[in-house]
Amino acid sequence: MVPSFGRAPTTTPDAARVQSGRRALLVLFGILGLLTTTFLSRLPSVSHLMHVTTAGLAMLLLSGAMGALVALTVTGWATARFGARALLWWSSFGYLVAFSGVGVASALGSSMLFVTAYFFVSVTFALSNVPINAEAAELERLVGRPIMSQFHAAFSVGMALGLAIGVAASHWRIEPMWHFVIVAAAATALRLAMIPVAVIDGTPDPRVASKSLGGPFATAGVEYHNKRVLLIGAIVFAASMTENVAAQWLPLSIVDDFGKREALGDIIYWVFVAAMFSVRVNGARVIDRWGRVVTLRTSAVLVVLGVVLFATTPVFWLVPVAALLWGVGAALNFPIGFSAAADDPRHAAARVAAVSTFSTVAGLMVPQAVGRLAEWVPLRHAMLLVVVGSVASFVLARSVRGQNRIFKSRRADAATVGSAMLGRKRQEPVGDPAAVIDAAGVAIPMHAQE
Repeated sequence: MVPSFGRAPTTTPDAARVQSGRRALLVLFGILGLLTTTFLSRLPSVSHLMHVTTAGLAMLLLSGAMGALVALTVTGWATARFGARALLWWSSFGYLVAFSGVGVASALGSSMLFVTAYFFVSVTFALSNVPINAEAAELERLVGRPIMSQFHAAFSVGMALGLAIGVAASHWRIEPMWHFVIVAAAATALRLAMIPVAVIDGTPDPRVASKSLGGPFATAGVEYHNKRVLLIGAIVFAASMTENVAAQWLPLSIVDDFGKREALGDIIYWVFVAAMFSVRVNGARVIDRWGRVVTLRTSAVLVVLGVVLFATTPVFWLVPVAALLWGVGAALNFPIGFSAAADDPRHAAARVAAVSTFSTVAGLMVPQAVGRLAEWVPLRHAMLLVVVGSVASFVLARSVRGQNRIFKSRRADAATVGSAMLGRKRQEPVGDPAAVIDAAGVAIPMHAQE
């Protein structure tokens, strides 16, 4: 049983319920961001306590990527089978135990305990990440505007807060173990309060679990036959490269390549996160004006500029500029990818799970590759691997074009209206004379085009 705290599941929410759910879901995204950077902000300290090199740290972090990959093969099925509410509820407790275990492992210098605990940190993170992204996609449809980027902006706010706490903890020389345990306990309490409000329905749907998913490991398998899902997955792979490399290696690169303190590395990463937040909070307007494709391609160009500048700058004062460009470019890739994957509400949870698997595979491979390369070249040069993913994202950008009208740019709308009006000159109007036909074949009143 999962307590509802007066917020019973409903399939017909009114406007007030949608707004309260939206606010609570923003908090859940923020909590995930907070927990993510709580760990990353202390990575140099963890590396020191574990007595490992860059490559050795990459090997330890591999357990997390493996845990997330295992979890994502069953998350879509589990969401349908047990419901988003129950999944989020129990994963909150799991995250508390696992995250505290990482802190204890770093204090003891135990590689085995660290690998085990970090594996389950990633499992429970994935069991939270997919349901809340599916809920965000559902709220996006209920609101009728592209608001996915706002939820990812909340994630960035949480990341910034986690980094700020990390800077303070590092400055005051608080041991990572106590830092992790205290933050995890407070975050868990807040999560448990928000879940019943954030998840509007979230009840089990055995029919979907059996027919749409077909069992635990069929969640992603069914969707991998869809070409568009594969292409979106490749874009999400590139997005994961962009964010994961910055998250795992940017603070450490500031320490190793530039000889600065851990706190300054956290501040530079904070610049990256703040840049992402600034763009994500306005992401709905950007995507509404320019459309997914143009936005994604512009983002790819900015990422390349930022990464190349970071890797090659001869002076440290350009490093914050590079982090700013990198963060602006990274901001909307994940929101666009997840939103595109959830275009069809019948398959939203399964397809979000499928493309999330690509993100996890990137987390499995790319940090390892960067860590290995850093044994031969400076860490910041190894991070140029991100450029490859950004180029691929630029090339594949057309695959995120949405069928739903709210995800098209105004320019695309104008082209659609022009084509429809040209066609009407060749035939008599049918139905409402004040309507045109959009690309999906749906009549749209002319005033809606203004």
